[in-house]
Amino acid sequence: MRILVLSREGDGLGFAQALAREGHDVHVWIADRRARRAGVGIVGRPAAWRPLLPQTDLIVCDMVGFGHLRRLFDKMGKPVISCHPDSDRAELDRQFGLALMRLAGIQHPRTWTFSRPSEARAVPFPPKGLVIKPSGNKSTALTTVNRTRDQYLWNLERLPADQPLIVQERVDGIEVSTEGWFNGHDWVRPFNHTFEEKRLMDGGVGPNTGCMGNVVLAADENRIVRETVLKLTPFLRKISYRGPVDVNSIVNTQGVFALEFTMRPGYDAIEALTELLREPLGTLLFEVATGVKREMDLPSDEYGIAVRVSVPPWPHARPSAEQAGMPLRFPREAGKHVYLTDAYLEDGQPRYAAFDGVVAKVTARGRSPSEARGRVYRTLTNMRIPDAQYRTDIGQRVHSNLTLLRSMGYL
Repeated sequence: MRILVLSREGDGLGFAQALAREGHDVHVWIADRRARRAGVGIVGRPAAWRPLLPQTDLIVCDMVGFGHLRRLFDKMGKPVISCHPDSDRAELDRQFGLALMRLAGIQHPRTWTFSRPSEARAVPFPPKGLVIKPSGNKSTALTTVNRTRDQYLWNLERLPADQPLIVQERVDGIEVSTEGWFNGHDWVRPFNHTFEEKRLMDGGVGPNTGCMGNVVLAADENRIVRETVLKLTPFLRKISYRGPVDVNSIVNTQGVFALEFTMRPGYDAIEALTELLREPLGTLLFEVATGVKREMDLPSDEYGIAVRVSVPPWPHARPSAEQAGMPLRFPREAGKHVYLTDAYLEDGQPRYAAFDGVVAKVTARGRSPSEARGRVYRTLTNMRIPDAQYRTDIGQRVHSNLTLLRSMGYL
Protein backbone atom coordinates (compact mmCIF):
# COMPACT_ATOMS: atom_id res chain seq x y z
CA MET A 1 0.00 0.00 0.00
CA ARG A 2 1.27 3.50 -0.84
CA ILE A 3 0.82 5.81 2.15
CA LEU A 4 1.29 9.57 2.17
CA VAL A 5 1.86 11.30 5.51
CA LEU A 6 1.31 15.06 5.51
CA SER A 7 3.32 16.73 8.24
CA ARG A 8 4.27 20.19 9.44
CA GLU A 9 7.38 19.34 11.45
CA GLY A 10 7.88 15.60 11.09
CA ASP A 11 5.88 14.47 14.13
CA GLY A 12 4.67 11.42 12.23
CA LEU A 13 8.10 10.06 11.32
CA GLY A 14 7.92 7.53 14.17
CA PHE A 15 4.73 5.78 13.08
CA ALA A 16 5.77 6.24 9.42
CA GLN A 17 8.81 4.10 10.17
CA ALA A 18 6.51 1.45 11.68
CA LEU A 19 4.47 1.47 8.45
CA ALA A 20 7.62 1.15 6.35
CA ARG A 21 8.70 -1.85 8.43
CA GLU A 22 5.37 -3.50 7.55
CA GLY A 23 6.35 -3.24 3.89
CA HIS A 24 4.29 -0.23 2.83
CA ASP A 25 5.59 2.38 0.41
CA VAL A 26 5.60 5.36 2.79
CA HIS A 27 6.22 8.98 1.84
CA VAL A 28 6.38 11.76 4.43
CA TRP A 29 6.02 15.32 3.19
CA ILE A 30 7.21 17.85 5.81
CA ALA A 31 6.30 21.50 5.36
CA ASP A 32 9.25 22.82 7.38
CA ARG A 33 12.19 22.82 4.99
CA ARG A 34 14.68 22.72 7.84
CA ALA A 35 13.72 19.04 8.23
CA ARG A 36 15.19 18.11 4.86
CA ARG A 37 17.44 15.35 6.31
CA ALA A 38 14.94 13.88 8.77
CA GLY A 39 13.66 10.49 7.65
CA VAL A 40 15.97 10.19 4.63
CA GLY A 41 16.79 6.54 4.02
CA ILE A 42 13.96 5.48 6.35
CA VAL A 43 10.90 6.62 4.37
CA GLY A 44 10.34 8.51 1.14
CA ARG A 45 10.87 12.26 1.54
CA PRO A 46 9.20 13.97 -1.45
CA ALA A 47 9.71 17.67 -2.16
CA ALA A 48 6.01 17.99 -3.10
CA TRP A 49 3.00 15.89 -2.14
CA ARG A 50 0.44 16.68 -4.85
CA PRO A 51 2.17 14.67 -7.61
CA LEU A 52 1.87 11.59 -5.38
CA LEU A 53 -1.90 11.83 -4.90
CA PRO A 54 -3.09 9.83 -7.94
CA GLN A 55 -1.12 6.71 -6.83
CA THR A 56 -1.73 7.12 -3.08
CA ASP A 57 -3.91 4.54 -1.30
CA LEU A 58 -4.08 6.22 2.12
CA ILE A 59 -3.39 9.72 3.47
CA VAL A 60 -2.53 10.38 7.12
CA CYS A 61 -2.35 13.92 8.53
CA ASP A 62 -0.02 13.80 11.50
CA MET A 63 -0.99 17.27 12.76
CA VAL A 64 -4.02 19.53 12.70
CA GLY A 65 -4.05 22.22 10.03
CA PHE A 66 -4.67 20.10 6.93
CA GLY A 67 -8.46 20.01 7.29
CA HIS A 68 -9.00 22.43 4.40
CA LEU A 69 -7.82 19.62 2.08
CA ARG A 70 -10.59 17.21 3.08
CA ARG A 71 -12.86 18.21 0.19
CA LEU A 72 -10.04 17.58 -2.31
CA PHE A 73 -9.31 14.14 -0.87
CA ASP A 74 -13.00 13.21 -0.84
CA LYS A 75 -13.37 14.34 -4.46
CA MET A 76 -10.46 12.10 -5.45
CA GLY A 77 -11.83 9.19 -3.42
CA LYS A 78 -8.78 9.02 -1.16
CA PRO A 79 -9.19 7.54 2.35
CA VAL A 80 -7.77 9.94 4.93
CA ILE A 81 -6.98 9.90 8.64
CA SER A 82 -7.37 12.99 10.89
CA CYS A 83 -8.52 15.55 8.36
CA HIS A 84 -11.46 17.94 8.72
CA PRO A 85 -11.73 21.72 9.24
CA ASP A 86 -13.93 21.31 12.33
CA SER A 87 -11.67 18.73 13.99
CA ASP A 88 -8.80 21.15 13.39
CA ARG A 89 -10.79 23.92 15.08
CA ALA A 90 -11.62 21.71 18.06
CA GLU A 91 -7.90 21.51 18.88
CA LEU A 92 -6.55 24.83 17.61
CA ASP A 93 -9.38 27.21 18.48
CA ARG A 94 -9.75 27.10 22.26
CA GLN A 95 -13.06 28.97 22.16
CA PHE A 96 -14.51 26.53 19.60
CA GLY A 97 -13.26 23.58 21.64
CA LEU A 98 -14.88 24.99 24.76
CA ALA A 99 -18.18 25.52 22.92
CA LEU A 100 -18.02 21.92 21.67
CA MET A 101 -17.53 20.64 25.23
CA ARG A 102 -20.52 22.62 26.43
CA LEU A 103 -22.70 21.46 23.53
CA ALA A 104 -21.70 17.83 24.13
CA GLY A 105 -22.28 18.09 27.88
CA ILE A 106 -18.64 17.42 28.78
CA GLN A 107 -17.66 18.84 32.18
CA HIS A 108 -14.64 21.15 32.24
CA PRO A 109 -12.94 23.47 34.74
CA ARG A 110 -14.27 26.99 35.21
CA THR A 111 -13.15 28.83 32.09
CA TRP A 112 -12.93 32.39 30.76
CA THR A 113 -12.42 33.24 27.07
CA PHE A 114 -10.62 36.32 25.75
CA SER A 115 -9.68 37.78 22.38
CA ARG A 116 -6.44 39.31 23.76
CA PRO A 117 -4.28 38.86 26.89
CA SER A 118 -4.98 42.35 28.28
CA GLU A 119 -8.63 41.36 28.79
CA ALA A 120 -7.58 38.45 31.02
CA ARG A 121 -5.83 40.57 33.65
CA ALA A 122 -9.02 41.12 35.65
CA VAL A 123 -9.78 37.41 36.21
CA PRO A 124 -10.13 36.76 39.97
CA PHE A 125 -7.21 34.62 41.11
CA PRO A 126 -8.42 31.42 42.86
CA PRO A 127 -6.43 29.62 45.61
CA LYS A 128 -5.33 26.73 43.34
CA GLY A 129 -4.18 29.00 40.50
CA LEU A 130 -4.94 29.64 36.83
CA VAL A 131 -3.89 27.98 33.57
CA ILE A 132 -3.26 30.11 30.46
CA LYS A 133 -4.01 28.37 27.13
CA PRO A 134 -3.41 30.30 23.88
CA SER A 135 -5.34 29.33 20.76
CA GLY A 136 -3.52 28.10 17.66
CA ASN A 137 -0.62 25.73 17.13
CA LYS A 138 1.59 27.51 19.65
CA SER A 139 4.70 26.49 21.57
CA THR A 140 3.86 24.40 24.62
CA ALA A 141 5.95 26.88 26.64
CA LEU A 142 3.13 29.42 26.26
CA THR A 143 0.62 27.11 27.98
CA THR A 144 1.39 27.85 31.62
CA VAL A 145 0.21 26.77 35.06
CA ASN A 146 0.28 29.80 37.35
CA ARG A 147 0.18 29.37 41.12
CA THR A 148 0.59 33.07 41.98
CA ARG A 149 -1.02 36.19 40.57
CA ASP A 150 2.35 37.78 39.82
CA GLN A 151 3.34 34.76 37.72
CA TYR A 152 -0.03 34.85 35.96
CA LEU A 153 0.29 38.53 35.00
CA TRP A 154 3.88 38.03 33.83
CA ASN A 155 2.92 35.10 31.56
CA LEU A 156 0.06 37.12 30.07
CA GLU A 157 2.58 39.80 29.09
CA ARG A 158 4.66 37.19 27.22
CA LEU A 159 1.83 36.57 24.75
CA PRO A 160 1.33 38.64 21.58
CA ALA A 161 -1.04 41.56 22.15
CA ASP A 162 -3.67 40.11 19.77
CA GLN A 163 -3.42 36.47 20.92
CA PRO A 164 -6.83 34.79 21.57
CA LEU A 165 -6.77 32.61 24.67
CA ILE A 166 -8.73 30.88 27.38
CA VAL A 167 -7.97 30.91 31.10
CA GLN A 168 -8.99 27.96 33.29
CA GLU A 169 -9.15 27.48 37.02
CA ARG A 170 -6.55 24.89 38.00
CA VAL A 171 -7.99 21.54 39.11
CA ASP A 172 -6.19 18.95 41.27
CA GLY A 173 -6.44 15.24 40.52
CA ILE A 174 -5.14 12.48 38.27
CA GLU A 175 -4.28 13.52 34.74
CA VAL A 176 -5.36 10.91 32.20
CA SER A 177 -6.14 11.01 28.49
CA THR A 178 -8.90 8.96 26.91
CA GLU A 179 -8.72 8.05 23.23
CA GLY A 180 -11.09 6.40 20.81
CA TRP A 181 -10.80 5.77 17.08
CA PHE A 182 -13.80 6.87 15.01
CA ASN A 183 -14.56 5.34 11.59
CA GLY A 184 -16.88 8.07 10.31
CA HIS A 185 -19.97 6.31 11.67
CA ASP A 186 -19.10 4.80 15.05
CA TRP A 187 -16.32 4.02 17.50
CA VAL A 188 -13.73 1.31 16.99
CA ARG A 189 -13.52 -0.76 20.18
CA PRO A 190 -11.69 -0.85 22.55
CA PHE A 191 -10.83 2.65 23.73
CA ASN A 192 -7.52 3.40 25.44
CA HIS A 193 -6.11 5.53 28.25
CA THR A 194 -2.78 7.36 28.23
CA PHE A 195 -0.77 8.46 31.26
CA GLU A 196 1.61 11.08 29.92
CA GLU A 197 4.49 13.08 31.38
CA LYS A 198 4.94 16.50 29.77
CA ARG A 199 7.71 18.13 31.82
CA LEU A 200 11.37 17.76 30.87
CA MET A 201 12.73 16.30 34.10
CA ASP A 202 11.90 13.51 36.53
CA GLY A 203 9.23 14.36 39.04
CA GLY A 204 7.37 16.63 36.62
CA VAL A 205 9.66 19.64 36.91
CA GLY A 206 11.26 21.81 34.25
CA PRO A 207 9.76 23.23 31.05
CA ASN A 208 6.62 21.83 29.44
CA THR A 209 7.77 19.90 26.35
CA GLY A 210 4.37 18.56 25.29
CA CYS A 211 5.50 14.97 25.87
CA MET A 212 8.47 13.16 27.41
CA GLY A 213 6.84 9.74 27.41
CA ASN A 214 3.72 7.83 28.31
CA VAL A 215 2.01 4.56 29.11
CA VAL A 216 -1.00 3.36 27.08
CA LEU A 217 -3.50 0.64 28.00
CA ALA A 218 -6.77 -0.60 26.54
CA ALA A 219 -10.00 0.63 28.14
CA ASP A 220 -13.55 -0.69 28.11
CA GLU A 221 -16.56 1.63 28.06
CA ASN A 222 -15.91 2.90 31.58
CA ARG A 223 -17.11 6.06 33.33
CA ILE A 224 -14.26 8.22 32.00
CA VAL A 225 -14.97 7.08 28.44
CA ARG A 226 -18.70 7.74 28.85
CA GLU A 227 -18.13 11.24 30.25
CA THR A 228 -15.61 12.33 27.58
CA VAL A 229 -15.12 10.88 24.11
CA LEU A 230 -18.46 9.06 23.83
CA LYS A 231 -20.29 12.38 24.21
CA LEU A 232 -18.61 13.56 20.98
CA THR A 233 -20.37 10.91 18.87
CA PRO A 234 -23.00 13.24 17.26
CA PHE A 235 -20.34 15.82 16.34
CA LEU A 236 -18.01 13.22 14.82
CA ARG A 237 -20.82 11.60 12.82
CA LYS A 238 -21.90 14.97 11.49
CA ILE A 239 -18.44 15.73 10.08
CA SER A 240 -17.73 12.06 9.14
CA TYR A 241 -14.46 12.24 11.04
CA ARG A 242 -12.08 9.29 10.69
CA GLY A 243 -9.15 8.83 13.02
CA PRO A 244 -8.16 9.09 16.68
CA VAL A 245 -9.92 11.41 19.13
CA ASP A 246 -8.39 12.11 22.53
CA VAL A 247 -9.76 14.06 25.51
CA ASN A 248 -7.21 15.02 28.15
CA SER A 249 -8.79 15.26 31.61
CA ILE A 250 -8.23 15.72 35.32
CA VAL A 251 -10.14 13.17 37.39
CA ASN A 252 -10.95 13.55 41.08
CA THR A 253 -13.74 12.72 43.54
CA GLN A 254 -15.85 15.57 42.12
CA GLY A 255 -15.83 14.23 38.56
CA VAL A 256 -14.02 14.17 35.22
CA PHE A 257 -12.86 17.62 34.09
CA ALA A 258 -11.94 17.74 30.39
CA LEU A 259 -9.05 20.04 29.49
CA GLU A 260 -8.57 19.82 25.72
CA PHE A 261 -9.01 17.78 22.56
CA THR A 262 -6.42 16.05 20.38
CA MET A 263 -7.92 15.03 17.03
CA ARG A 264 -4.90 13.50 15.32
CA PRO A 265 -2.30 10.91 16.36
CA GLY A 266 -0.95 11.77 19.82
CA TYR A 267 2.77 11.83 20.48
CA ASP A 268 4.29 9.73 21.76
CA ALA A 269 1.10 7.78 22.46
CA ILE A 270 0.82 6.50 18.88
CA GLU A 271 4.17 4.72 19.24
CA ALA A 272 3.11 3.15 22.55
CA LEU A 273 -0.20 2.07 20.99
CA THR A 274 1.63 0.59 18.00
CA GLU A 275 3.75 -1.42 20.44
CA LEU A 276 0.56 -2.96 21.85
CA LEU A 277 -1.31 -3.64 18.59
CA ARG A 278 -1.65 -7.28 17.59
CA GLU A 279 -2.47 -6.31 14.03
CA PRO A 280 -0.56 -4.25 11.47
CA LEU A 281 -0.78 -0.49 11.99
CA GLY A 282 -1.38 -0.07 8.26
CA THR A 283 -4.46 -2.29 8.47
CA LEU A 284 -5.87 -0.27 11.37
CA LEU A 285 -5.34 3.07 9.61
CA PHE A 286 -6.74 1.95 6.26
CA GLU A 287 -9.83 0.26 7.69
CA VAL A 288 -10.61 3.25 9.93
CA ALA A 289 -10.18 5.62 6.98
CA THR A 290 -12.47 3.54 4.77
CA GLY A 291 -15.10 3.24 7.51
CA VAL A 292 -15.09 -0.55 7.84
CA LYS A 293 -13.15 -0.97 11.08
CA ARG A 294 -15.23 -2.06 14.08
CA GLU A 295 -12.68 -3.47 16.50
CA MET A 296 -8.91 -3.26 16.82
CA ASP A 297 -6.80 -6.14 18.13
CA LEU A 298 -5.59 -4.52 21.35
CA PRO A 299 -4.88 -6.72 24.39
CA SER A 300 -6.66 -5.86 27.63
CA ASP A 301 -3.91 -7.22 29.88
CA GLU A 302 -0.80 -5.40 28.65
CA TYR A 303 0.76 -1.94 28.90
CA GLY A 304 2.64 -0.10 26.16
CA ILE A 305 5.31 2.44 27.09
CA ALA A 306 7.15 5.05 25.03
CA VAL A 307 10.07 7.21 26.19
CA ARG A 308 11.27 10.21 24.21
CA VAL A 309 15.01 10.57 23.62
CA SER A 310 16.45 13.98 22.78
CA VAL A 311 19.77 15.81 22.75
CA PRO A 312 20.59 19.38 23.85
CA PRO A 313 19.82 22.18 23.25
CA TRP A 314 16.27 20.73 22.93
CA PRO A 315 13.75 21.86 24.15
CA HIS A 316 15.27 25.34 24.64
CA ALA A 317 16.59 25.89 21.11
CA ARG A 318 17.11 24.17 17.78
CA PRO A 319 20.34 22.27 17.18
CA SER A 320 23.24 23.75 15.30
CA ALA A 321 24.26 22.53 11.85
CA GLU A 322 27.54 21.25 13.33
CA GLN A 323 25.62 18.58 15.26
CA ALA A 324 24.27 16.94 12.09
CA GLY A 325 25.70 13.52 11.29
CA MET A 326 26.30 12.41 14.89
CA PRO A 327 25.97 8.59 15.06
CA LEU A 328 22.99 7.21 16.99
CA ARG A 329 23.59 3.73 18.35
CA PHE A 330 20.78 1.61 19.78
CA PRO A 331 21.04 -2.05 20.81
CA ARG A 332 20.66 -4.21 17.73
CA GLU A 333 18.11 -6.40 19.49
CA ALA A 334 15.88 -3.34 20.13
CA GLY A 335 14.89 -3.45 16.46
CA LYS A 336 11.25 -2.51 16.04
CA HIS A 337 11.11 -0.89 19.49
CA VAL A 338 13.06 2.17 18.31
CA TYR A 339 11.20 4.80 16.26
CA LEU A 340 13.66 7.24 14.73
CA THR A 341 12.45 10.81 14.23
CA ASP A 342 15.11 13.54 13.91
CA ALA A 343 17.39 11.06 12.19
CA TYR A 344 18.40 9.62 8.84
CA LEU A 345 20.17 6.50 7.63
CA GLU A 346 23.59 6.54 5.99
CA ASP A 347 24.96 3.14 4.94
CA GLY A 348 22.46 1.57 7.33
CA GLN A 349 23.69 3.64 10.28
CA PRO A 350 21.27 6.03 12.05
CA ARG A 351 22.61 9.58 12.26
CA TYR A 352 21.33 12.79 13.78
CA ALA A 353 19.52 15.06 11.31
CA ALA A 354 19.76 18.09 13.65
CA PHE A 355 16.32 19.51 12.90
CA ASP A 356 14.50 19.74 16.24
CA GLY A 357 16.44 17.59 18.73
CA VAL A 358 14.04 14.65 19.32
CA VAL A 359 16.02 11.75 17.92
CA ALA A 360 13.78 8.80 18.76
CA LYS A 361 10.97 7.24 20.78
CA VAL A 362 11.84 3.92 22.45
CA THR A 363 9.00 1.52 23.29
CA ALA A 364 8.25 -1.71 25.14
CA ARG A 365 5.29 -3.69 26.42
CA GLY A 366 4.60 -5.65 29.58
CA ARG A 367 1.94 -7.37 31.68
CA SER A 368 2.40 -4.62 34.26
CA PRO A 369 3.69 -1.02 34.18
CA SER A 370 6.83 -2.11 36.02
CA GLU A 371 7.55 -4.89 33.49
CA ALA A 372 7.13 -2.45 30.60
CA ARG A 373 9.39 0.05 32.38
CA GLY A 374 12.08 -2.56 32.96
CA ARG A 375 12.17 -3.49 29.30
CA VAL A 376 12.22 0.04 27.88
CA TYR A 377 14.90 1.28 30.26
CA ARG A 378 17.06 -1.75 29.52
CA THR A 379 17.11 -0.57 25.91
CA LEU A 380 17.76 3.03 26.91
CA THR A 381 20.70 2.24 29.20
CA ASN A 382 22.35 0.25 26.41
CA MET A 383 22.06 2.94 23.73
CA ARG A 384 25.09 5.07 22.82
CA ILE A 385 24.09 8.65 22.02
CA PRO A 386 26.28 11.55 23.18
CA ASP A 387 24.46 13.79 25.70
CA ALA A 388 21.20 11.81 25.38
CA GLN A 389 18.47 13.10 27.66
CA TYR A 390 15.31 11.30 28.73
CA ARG A 391 13.19 10.91 31.84
CA THR A 392 13.79 7.86 34.02
CA ASP A 393 10.38 7.87 35.73
CA ILE A 394 7.98 7.32 32.82
CA GLY A 395 5.20 5.00 33.95
CA GLN A 396 6.11 5.18 37.63
CA ARG A 397 2.77 6.70 38.69
CA VAL A 398 0.55 4.46 36.57
CA HIS A 399 -0.08 1.63 39.06
CA SER A 400 -1.04 3.97 41.93
CA ASN A 401 -3.16 6.15 39.60
CA LEU A 402 -5.08 3.12 38.31
CA THR A 403 -5.65 1.86 41.85
CA LEU A 404 -7.04 5.25 42.89
CA LEU A 405 -9.25 5.55 39.78
CA ARG A 406 -10.70 2.10 40.47
CA SER A 407 -11.36 2.96 44.11
CA MET A 408 -13.31 6.04 42.96
CA GLY A 409 -15.41 3.94 40.56
CA TYR A 410 -14.06 5.33 37.29
CA LEU A 411 -12.59 2.07 35.89
